[in-house]
Amino acid sequence: MTRILDLADIQGNVLRPYGRMGFPKARFIFLHIADAAAGRDFVWKLLPKITTSTRWESKEAYPGEVIQRRPEVTFNLAFTFYGLVALDLPTATLAQMPAEFIDGMAERANILGDLRGGNAQQAWDPIWQNSTGDAKVHVMVSLNAQMHHDGTPIAALATATAHVMALAEASGGKVRVLPGHGPDNALYQDSGALLEAAADGKLLPTAKEHFGFTDGFGDPVFDGQYPAAEISAEAVGGGKILPDQSWGPLATGEFLLGHPDEAQEIPGGLLPPEFARNGTFMAYRKLQENVGAFQDYIARTAVLYDRVMGLGDVEAAREILMAKIAGRWSDGVPLMAAPTFTEWRAFQVREAAATKAGDKATLAAIERSYVDFKYRADPAGLRCPVGAHMRRANTRDMLDPSANSTHPKDWNGSVLNNRRRVLRRGLPYGPTDRSVALNGEQGIIFLALCASLFRQFEFVQQQWMQYGLDFNLGNDTCPLVGNHGEAAKFVIAADPAGDKPPFICDRPPQFVETRGGDYFFIPSMTALRMIAMGTVDPT
Repeated sequence: MTRILDLADIQGNVLRPYGRMGFPKARFIFLHIADAAAGRDFVWKLLPKITTSTRWESKEAYPGEVIQRRPEVTFNLAFTFYGLVALDLPTATLAQMPAEFIDGMAERANILGDLRGGNAQQAWDPIWQNSTGDAKVHVMVSLNAQMHHDGTPIAALATATAHVMALAEASGGKVRVLPGHGPDNALYQDSGALLEAAADGKLLPTAKEHFGFTDGFGDPVFDGQYPAAEISAEAVGGGKILPDQSWGPLATGEFLLGHPDEAQEIPGGLLPPEFARNGTFMAYRKLQENVGAFQDYIARTAVLYDRVMGLGDVEAAREILMAKIAGRWSDGVPLMAAPTFTEWRAFQVREAAATKAGDKATLAAIERSYVDFKYRADPAGLRCPVGAHMRRANTRDMLDPSANSTHPKDWNGSVLNNRRRVLRRGLPYGPTDRSVALNGEQGIIFLALCASLFRQFEFVQQQWMQYGLDFNLGNDTCPLVGNHGEAAKFVIAADPAGDKPPFICDRPPQFVETRGGDYFFIPSMTALRMIAMGTVDPT
């Protein structure tokens, strides 16, 4: 039975990936609270604007569910631990917060791999370098907006921004907007989908990021996230793999506090319980993409790969290298569905033909193949390398201790992966045209939402992105987002039955670098009202 959630109590950015739902422009405003009463007043005045998870004008809804109009701009609110301290929450409530949330991201730099060359935050934006004392980040207001066909955000985004600024200004300096984003020291961090021109010249948002990969596949699906009529289909590729190899939604408590998790427990903690219920935690990370270094390395290595493999096609070698590093081809087709360049091109031809013919059945099967795959049949990584980014980020059934058993009754599905999933939100930042800059201010604003930052986000970042032991890869890090030292390498395995050797991508440079961020608590609407009214009572 599908869990029924109180959607009006859950902030909208938890259940909705806004960027894929017609809101390709985002703005993040960070504030400091110097006076608790003024901070509570700021929250109270912003409350009517907060976007919840209530469904928008949809026929597919829970029985008796209230439907709201689709907004032009979404508003959401989150707090750092010291933001909650600044709001004068009771010590008994604050003391129950998770240790990693209390520490904050900067203090966890060593765990996350954000220490490079012995220097913490050496290239972080000023807002994060200076996040201390009266410049400490306390509050994040996130805005997501629709856009015009010329690629500019609708006017409502500027209006929403002005509203937040005016509320802060009205406090008389007791609530302040913090500058310090990027080289221009901007008052806020903008991000937005990369764009492409349609046949009529209109600009349309894409799922591309600056390296050229298509992103946004396989986001976790949990119980209650979709209506009962949709949950089974949505769980395919995004939920958990059951022992019988079917798909099912993950437990709600992996992503929302106050609900049973995959251990069938409701973890104790925050008091009062209604303060925690329907809230969650979030890691906000600004990740700089060194596009020029990436393109140069791929181009140079492709020449060698082409020669070693005897392809006679450097462009094909380039596409293969990118796919092996990511786990998907540049258009998002997974290597598990099309392991070779020839099969990928055939996949594209088949998809184009089905689209032209309006063949809905074939298109539905093709769409499903983007997410519906497992790694049991590829233990050595001959199709998709064991160390590929996608295989590290979501191991699916790869770490099933009974994976090598020939008896299906012994299989455990994705049980070891189910407690490591995170909801991925966020959008690229920088130029919306990938051809504009190669080494400028560009990358991804990465938002990871989960019930336990330590067990989910930090574990994946530390053990699977910055380490390789779980995959029998020793100290090898993720070839895309991992730290790359002098001895860094990425191995593309070879079929023992074939006549080609393994290929080693040797000494890749640093492709991704952290530019700042912090840990936030995203309260429920109930908790926001309690904060605004000063009625958080743990007794």
